[in-house]
Amino acid sequence: MTKNQKIAIWVGAIAVITLVACGVWIASASKTPNKVANKTVNADVESTTTLGDRKTIVNQNPPAEAELAKAEQAIRTFMGEPNLDLVYKGQNNHPDNFAVLSNVKQNEGGFTADNPEEWDRSVYIFEQKDYINDRCEVYRYQVTQKTNQVVEIGIVYPEEIQQGNPTEQQERKKQCSNYGSLEIPLKTKAEIEQVAFAYLGRDPEHTKFTLRSDIQPEYIPSKPGAVNPAMNEWKWEDKNYKLPEGLMGDPSSYPTMRIIISSGGKLVYYLNTTDLFEKN
Repeated sequence: MTKNQKIAIWVGAIAVITLVACGVWIASASKTPNKVANKTVNADVESTTTLGDRKTIVNQNPPAEAELAKAEQAIRTFMGEPNLDLVYKGQNNHPDNFAVLSNVKQNEGGFTADNPEEWDRSVYIFEQKDYINDRCEVYRYQVTQKTNQVVEIGIVYPEEIQQGNPTEQQERKKQCSNYGSLEIPLKTKAEIEQVAFAYLGRDPEHTKFTLRSDIQPEYIPSKPGAVNPAMNEWKWEDKNYKLPEGLMGDPSSYPTMRIIISSGGKLVYYLNTTDLFEKN
């Protein structure tokens, strides 16, 4: 075996390992809570497209162009990409990873609950057109309708990957493993932290939560002790916050902000529920 062949095998092995690590971390980071009584904002549904464990509701009568334009501008500002090409996918009565529940009852399969309408935090949902690092995956953005705040960003497979039967879908996803990576070339922790806080700095109105002296960020690497962990998370939680009696938050009962950046300095996940717990 030649030296070049050995190098090729070594690089390929690293790519497979980091891809698997990224997939596991993303699935954990953006897992959708089990909301039994989840209401859809617009009942006039044209189609429902399943992306991973998520559902995007596409409506026959979308919001006014001016409203969508403001939401799109908020996304472009947060991402630092003024020419980002976005597609409106629908809307929901709350972000994927925020809900306040009442009448919670445990059962063998988990729990049942109601979603009080006064805790609706309606969002517009967008996906970007361009693939991330040629990975045949895209960012999914959720923006509050009331305040145009970017509250959640995750990574999903676009519709063209999800089309066809399960075997065809799996074959397309296998092809994606030959594409680019979020994890390389490696950056230092200082560089990765700079990337994370640059995102937060583009939305100072909604990220001032980080300035509170009583709340300190928790750094959570995907592999503790590693020099270059595949994923790097910073999390802020206001555990002093208390919901009114009889209510429970899903997945969290207090304001939370999270941002996850890969070892290559790429955004993997963002969540900011700090304003959603305020009175509507």
